[in-house]
Amino acid sequence: MEPIIRFEQVSKAYGAEPVLKDFSLDVFPGEFLTVIGRSGCGKTTALKLVNGLIAPDSGRVLVRGQDVQKTDQVKLRRHIGYAIQNVGLFPHMTVAKNIAYVPSISGLSGWKGEEGRQKAADLLHLVGLDESLAGRFPRELSGGQRQRVGIARALAASPDILLMDEPFGAVDEITRIQLQDEILRIHGERKLTVMFVTHDIEEALKLGTRTLVMEKGRAVQCDPPSRLLAAPATEFVEQLVCRRRELAVRV
Repeated sequence: MEPIIRFEQVSKAYGAEPVLKDFSLDVFPGEFLTVIGRSGCGKTTALKLVNGLIAPDSGRVLVRGQDVQKTDQVKLRRHIGYAIQNVGLFPHMTVAKNIAYVPSISGLSGWKGEEGRQKAADLLHLVGLDESLAGRFPRELSGGQRQRVGIARALAASPDILLMDEPFGAVDEITRIQLQDEILRIHGERKLTVMFVTHDIEEALKLGTRTLVMEKGRAVQCDPPSRLLAAPATEFVEQLVCRRRELAVRV
């Protein structure tokens, strides 16, 4: 199987500070790849390279076999959903208009009038929200509701790749568990390829079909959660595994 996302010996620095160093990785269609590591290890940078928000200093990032830096990046982003921790909903737009924003500016058909309202309602239902919220503004929603709307918006243009950068980090634990279950269900129903950045080892192991552990700009291990737990490749991975065991004992 050919990878849908490929990093080929990618390096990236901000000023004199290297963030990614000779980073290589293949992500395969339909995979749910969770990415974990210390702050500053390059997790978010790797995510932003996929949709061309930043460019590598060296190496290549390929999406569907095409070099991101040599493609129409506006068109590329229309097929890649992007959900972040702070959601980024437009405060002056209703929920329905926020959801419809990307497909509308992309000129996708079926997003006007009653058909558009039905599409927004269907997406609200997909993320576990009632369609009665469509006419509300972001300030009228709870944090968990805003996060779900952000996911709905990321899915509105029917992407086959979904990038998620610590999307559940700002909500309470009960809501977080609910959102984790929702994204697993959506992944299964839509057969999306997901790259999901997190700082929570429990979340990484729960969601990922594979989990990538990063340290100092490099990939130190990328394996299914069971393999990660059974055979940690480095001392840092072992520390993460021990942390997970400690949490499990407390529960």
